Amino acid sequence: MARQAARKRTRDGEDRVGKRVVFDRETWGAIDLLARDQMKDIQEITEEAFRDLLRKYGRSADFREALKLSARAASQSAAKKAPAKKRR
Repeated sequence: MARQAARKRTRDGEDRVGKRVVFDRETWGAIDLLARDQMKDIQEITEEAFRDLLRKYGRSADFREALKLSARAASQSAAKKAPAKKRR
């Protein structure tokens, strides 16, 4: 049975989803140190990490950006399928 992520609406009305993530002690120590060095909280560090992960795999959490990526991929796919023009 799959667990459901906790949903929460913040004070500013933004809908958020929460999920507990468990790290080994070494990884947690490195993440905590990075957050302190950057003077950011863990939430900011993890949001940045997941945005970078989505970008790495050509995905986007932003709907408009996702549409742009989809259109770009479709045009590249169409260009590959089009027969090459013969040169004289």
